[in-house]
Amino acid sequence: MRTLLELARPRTLPLALAVICCGNALAYTHGAWRFSVFLLSLLTALSLQILSNIANDYGDGVRGTDRHRPASAPRRLTASGAVSIRQMRQLLAAGVLASLSFGIALLAVSSPSWSDLLLFLLLGALAILAAITYTVGRYAYGHHALGEVSVFCFFGLLGVIGSYYLQSGSYRPAVLLPATGCGLLSAAVLHVNNMRDIDSDAAVGKSTIAVKLGFARSKTFHLALLAAAVLCYLAYAVIAPASLLWLLACPALARHAQRIFRAADPVCAGRELKAIVLITCAINLLFSLGLCFVT
Repeated sequence: MRTLLELARPRTLPLALAVICCGNALAYTHGAWRFSVFLLSLLTALSLQILSNIANDYGDGVRGTDRHRPASAPRRLTASGAVSIRQMRQLLAAGVLASLSFGIALLAVSSPSWSDLLLFLLLGALAILAAITYTVGRYAYGHHALGEVSVFCFFGLLGVIGSYYLQSGSYRPAVLLPATGCGLLSAAVLHVNNMRDIDSDAAVGKSTIAVKLGFARSKTFHLALLAAAVLCYLAYAVIAPASLLWLLACPALARHAQRIFRAADPVCAGRELKAIVLITCAINLLFSLGLCFVT
């Protein structure tokens, strides 16, 4: 059980909660919300994130990338030999099955039109493929500086807009603002992880945005992600002032940004991973609570 928890990386799972709550809160304010759709959206997002975490452990373990991880980083089970290659493949298959099951159940209860059903089946298949091929396969896109782009799309645009659409059956352009903000914060989470691993990734030829930019410019890039996200949430407040409840998380966000700016090395920056996960979750939950309950 402990091994399974390590593979799931529970500290990262609040991101799935954040993105689904954001999309559902937006739908709730527009008069469309069903608990069954919310629950299955959350379970689908969680299963996809766990699948991605398992695939990441497996892919980097098989490639040998994780043998060079810094001592401060959490252990990886494939690289350490705690879980065999065969067991990891079985867990990957189980993760795919869980994601498919929850996704199909979600589509069944949300009752989309036939055209929407086909679209979401395609998007679901793409999400599963992206979760696996982040570090698995001949062209693992996580090794080609595309990790943050994928996180932005799936834990921002697709997660928020998709969950909003499945609840409401419609799309409003303004929803793009919080969806973008959520995606930028989620990308910032991965970027902190990649800043921590910048030296070990460079040593094995893994190309990430952090490796391409170097440590100093990576810090600037991270701060730019945070600033752009803040602007997106602020812009949405023109439509829904109650959403500004997320400002309660700003002191923590400011302290995090300051610590990143002052980080002397990748190890110091890596210590901020837990903080940015919790801040991302807090901002989106407060944003959602403001929309739903503050008048």
